[in-house]
Amino acid sequence: MAEISPESLVLRAEGPVASLFLVPPAGDRALAVLKVYPRGLDRRTFNAVEVEQAKLAGLRVAASVLLADGVEELPDGRTGVRMEFCPQSLVELAGGRGLPIADVVVLGQILGSVLAEAHEGGLVHGGVTPSNVLERPNGQPVLADFGMALRLRFPRDLTGAAAYTAPEVLRDGELSEEADVYGLGAVLYLALTGESPFPTRPGESPDDVVLRVLREPAPEVSGRDVPPALTALLRRMLAKDAGTRPDAAAVVREFETLLRGTTDAADEVDFDDFRDELAAGRSVPVATASARPKQRQWKAPRKEVLIGIVAAIALVVLVPILLRPGNESPATRQPPSPVATPASQAPPATETPTIQLDPPQDKGTTVLLKWSFSKPLTYAVFVAEQGAKAPRAMYRGSGTTLTVQVSQGLTYCFEVQGTDGREVFYSKPTSIRGATCKS
Repeated sequence: MAEISPESLVLRAEGPVASLFLVPPAGDRALAVLKVYPRGLDRRTFNAVEVEQAKLAGLRVAASVLLADGVEELPDGRTGVRMEFCPQSLVELAGGRGLPIADVVVLGQILGSVLAEAHEGGLVHGGVTPSNVLERPNGQPVLADFGMALRLRFPRDLTGAAAYTAPEVLRDGELSEEADVYGLGAVLYLALTGESPFPTRPGESPDDVVLRVLREPAPEVSGRDVPPALTALLRRMLAKDAGTRPDAAAVVREFETLLRGTTDAADEVDFDDFRDELAAGRSVPVATASARPKQRQWKAPRKEVLIGIVAAIALVVLVPILLRPGNESPATRQPPSPVATPASQAPPATETPTIQLDPPQDKGTTVLLKWSFSKPLTYAVFVAEQGAKAPRAMYRGSGTTLTVQVSQGLTYCFEVQGTDGREVFYSKPTSIRGATCKS
């Protein structure tokens, strides 16, 4: 175990069991977080953590798991687990409103795949909640706080997360694969609606919420944009009887079917058949549903759009700071076409609308990017760093904000690209710290 100075830590959040601190970058180490537990680890727990992390690192889906970078021993005897810094959790991303259907389905497929492979290898997460679903700076969702060793060493008060905890866990503390599936169902419920399946009602105590979780079914989500197959899947995942829930592998298969746009031969569902109303149009039978803010409506993209943004990334050749070779203006760039067209057949050039990228907000070790466009797109963000051989391409999905981790003292250029599945749109490259961005 390596020692770390408490004076270098910056408190980020206080949890029911551990405190979360930011660890400023030092040397070749990037900004990180340290989850500090109230006591040290005995040798058995330390070895168990190492075994769990080694197994997780060996999963095919390890890129979607937030692994521990190391265990740190503080001078006062407490122990911290160092991890990569992820700026946002699902709680902030859902924003009390819910996410587009396509994003929820993709999230379910990713997290379900992590649980399915982990369960196959004998690993149980033990606490799937929205605060453990994080987003990397590049927009990739990851599942954090994975493993049983630390949960057994530092038991938590289950009433604090009762709305996301399986009934059998609240009754007898039984952490299992079935409980992980329940937690995933509750997390996706939040992603759809912006609130938990069992939100605290006025005047309720935590014990009252526990009783409702034990006795009442979770309200079903409905809406013209919600495929019936998704509603039915969440109902099975949130079943009171653990034995009737699908396993994680079955959950993944159903989400993959939803991604393809069909359920089965008899019940065809196409995302384009539904208007994505977000949480404002998704009803749950609770009194507060009508009080939610009205959201704009848009169509959720097909899976081809997700593939299309990857193709768009592959078409762009970037160099450090000089984001795009050539002399054409961003406003007049033509969207790339997968099929070459003879010049004699080419349509007349038309001006392509640009994505409006706000001036980046430089916060030292992170930069906040915000942008807008006249219609919904699927986005990717390109970051050119001084001295780097090639820029980073960060998939953002349908979101219009992104926190990018940067290094102090270096200059950067940023460009946003978006696609509606037919055309590719661009922002004007923007810079921080005096960088020169050329088209």
